[in-house]
Amino acid sequence: MKYEKRLEEIRKEVICTCVGCAAGAACIVLSGGAATPLVAGALMGAGGLGGFFIGDKADKEDTEREKTLLQDKRYKDATNEVDKQVQQNNQAQDAINTIAGKLNGNIPRQSHETDEYLRNQLVIHQSQLDSGKNRLSDLRKDMDKLRKELGGGGSLMGLLGLDKLSFTDKVMIIAAIVLVI
Repeated sequence: MKYEKRLEEIRKEVICTCVGCAAGAACIVLSGGAATPLVAGALMGAGGLGGFFIGDKADKEDTEREKTLLQDKRYKDATNEVDKQVQQNNQAQDAINTIAGKLNGNIPRQSHETDEYLRNQLVIHQSQLDSGKNRLSDLRKDMDKLRKELGGGGSLMGLLGLDKLSFTDKVMIIAAIVLVI
């Protein structure tokens, strides 16, 4: 979940940098090559700097918001449940890997572990892992709802209604703004 947020922040940084580069290139093309490298470089640098500031601001907002949310007992409990489910899923996956190793002959068996017994155990652990993944998905959805409920969704993107737009729509809006400028 944290990796997904970071990936989205990186995308925003890259978009700003790319929009700055595109603006510099557009400046050169529209002026018939008369734009000085200094102007194009300044636009490209501004895009990169804008990308850095947007990413930095998003990091700070997420950190502060997470600190505030962790003060709420319901959010703490939900976070703990997610962590416990992740641990259970990892244990089930480890058990599956061990059983598969025993079936393949890579891991020594105990005297009571027949092929049939191990296959039955494999089915049980695979079922546990599948239900654990479903539960984890549900827990994360509940946690997102709780985060929105507790956080109030006061971000600038939310206030402007831009949080409902797709990634591509946001890129197109930014590109249009840069071209107008």
